[in-house]
Amino acid sequence: MIRADNIATTRGHLADISLKVEPGEVLALMGPNGSGKSTLLHVLAGDLPPRVGSVVVAGRKLGDWSPAELATIRAVLPQTAHVAFPITVADLVAIGRLPYRHHGAGGERAAVAWALDAVGLTDFAGRSYQRLSGGERQRVQFARVLAQIWQPMGACVPRLLLLDEPTNNLDPAQRLGIMHLVRRLAGQGIAIVIVLHDLTEALRFADQGLLLRDGRVVAQGAVGDVLTPQNIAAAFDVEAAILTSSGGTCHVTVLGQKSAS
Repeated sequence: MIRADNIATTRGHLADISLKVEPGEVLALMGPNGSGKSTLLHVLAGDLPPRVGSVVVAGRKLGDWSPAELATIRAVLPQTAHVAFPITVADLVAIGRLPYRHHGAGGERAAVAWALDAVGLTDFAGRSYQRLSGGERQRVQFARVLAQIWQPMGACVPRLLLLDEPTNNLDPAQRLGIMHLVRRLAGQGIAIVIVLHDLTEALRFADQGLLLRDGRVVAQGAVGDVLTPQNIAAAFDVEAAILTSSGGTCHVTVLGQKSAS
């Protein structure tokens, strides 16, 4: 669904980054602040042309897609989204359907209803977006990008979600709900690239991991192979342990600063 080869950038100082995400897979981008996670997501989205390398989406180079075409199969959730005008929740989510405005009528109501139900905000449709809490706004923005890639039942269209810290501002129950939703979306054949700070979330919900530091790859591959105590120490300068609960769920526990060698 999406492949990047030998990406390097001036902004963010990414160097020699390659990745591949197939339909139904979740790739977690991880690393300390300033490591290049969001920069890489901007490259994958087509918002930041790389200095070196290329990105291919659904078999076509990014530059071969028109913005309108690309917007019908790829949606991006940024870290923050500012809305400076009064609007209801349903109308904001419906903005996700703008790429389809020349495709004829139909689908908007179903897409908005599906997206709001997915994030647990069906009863918020008529509320003012400006009066919501930060966490509620974050979920509405998630619903907007879901509405953007909604397709009618039976449609066979490749779809890609690029998510930059989608659990920001959410309480523990809501964080868990969003991450379970990410897994369900992958189960529908959507390819997902997600920036995560919570390493336990990555370990629990992602298939692949790409761990960055200073724009370079520390480790890459199956997420369980990437998030080892050694790799976490190399990326974050902390001592960590991987603990397994009685139910079999793995957790990353930070024990302290990495000892000086």
